[in-house]
Amino acid sequence: MSTTEDHKEKNAYELGYLILPSIVEDDLSSVVDTIKGIIKKFGGEETASENPIKIDLAYTMSKTIGARKYVADEAYIGWVKFLVSGTSAPEISEAMKKLDEVLRFLLIKNPKDTGFTFAKALEAKEKKIRELEEEKNAVSEPLDPVDSKIEKVIE
Repeated sequence: MSTTEDHKEKNAYELGYLILPSIVEDDLSSVVDTIKGIIKKFGGEETASENPIKIDLAYTMSKTIGARKYVADEAYIGWVKFLVSGTSAPEISEAMKKLDEVLRFLLIKNPKDTGFTFAKALEAKEKKIRELEEEKNAVSEPLDPVDSKIEKVIE
């Protein structure tokens, strides 16, 4: 069976995850490698990913590991897109539940052709802010003499 035929039989999934902030940044890559290893173990083929970045959480989350409870207001957020058979998705989900370093995760089925990344989203947000600031500055420029005369007449 060719690789193209393999892709047709597999579904596209995205695994979004939050890693506990107590993980040292130097150890993040090993946690990500573990997550990708789980995907590969169940026949997944990575198509895209983004390295985790630290963010403030919208609300406090907690996770109990053994007898300890971890409370977090921030976490590392990352994602992996991959192709895998639909029967392997529940197995990947179960394996993710066992990772102590992962605060939360979400496994979703998605279209194969998506180009979203956090970096692109941040870039688009910054661009929009710049555009709005430029618009604001253009509106607040001094009136030309004709506009000033019109304002005096109106007063």
